[in-house]
Amino acid sequence: MTDPYPARPEHDEPRAVDESRAVDESTAVDESTAVDDHDDDALSWGDERDASHVEGPAPVSQADPEADDELPGGMSSASLVGHGVFGGVALLSCVGWLVSRDQFLLPFGGSAVDRVQTALWLLGVALAIVAPAVWFVTTILLVPQSRSSRRLLVFAVGAVVLAPWPLVIGGGA
Repeated sequence: MTDPYPARPEHDEPRAVDESRAVDESTAVDESTAVDDHDDDALSWGDERDASHVEGPAPVSQADPEADDELPGGMSSASLVGHGVFGGVALLSCVGWLVSRDQFLLPFGGSAVDRVQTALWLLGVALAIVAPAVWFVTTILLVPQSRSSRRLLVFAVGAVVLAPWPLVIGGGA
C-alpha cells in the first residue's frame, strides 16, 4: 500500500523553466523587487472611507448576566433521557387514571344537592386524569433549564404523588 500523503522535501526543488514562455531580458521584471499595490488592496475589507463599506451588527457583550438566561442552552444527555422518562410516566399516569375512572363514577341521589355533588365528583375525576400532564408541563415552564437536577426531582415527586394509586395497588379496573 502506498502512502497517500508523501513526505514533503525539506527544501523546495527548483522549478523547470518553460522555454516557450521565455521573456526578453530587457522587458523582464525582477520578481523579488516588484511589489504590486493592488494585491494588498484585494486582501483588505476596506474602511469607513470605502463606498461599499457596511457596518456589521454590534458585538454582544457578556457583561449582562440576565442575557445568558434568554440564550438557548443545551441539556446533558442524562437530563434529556430523564425528561423523556418522566414525560412517559406522566402520559402513562394519565392513561392509568383514564382506565380506572369507571370505579369512581358514583351516582348520587336525584336531588339538586346530589346533582351538584355528582358534578363536583366528576370534575375531580377529570382533573385526576389530566393532572400528571399538567404537572409535567408546569414543571418545564416554571423550573429553569439550568436547574435540571431540581427539575428531575420535581418530576419524580409528581410521578409519585399523581400516580393512579387505585390501579397500582390493584383495586382498579
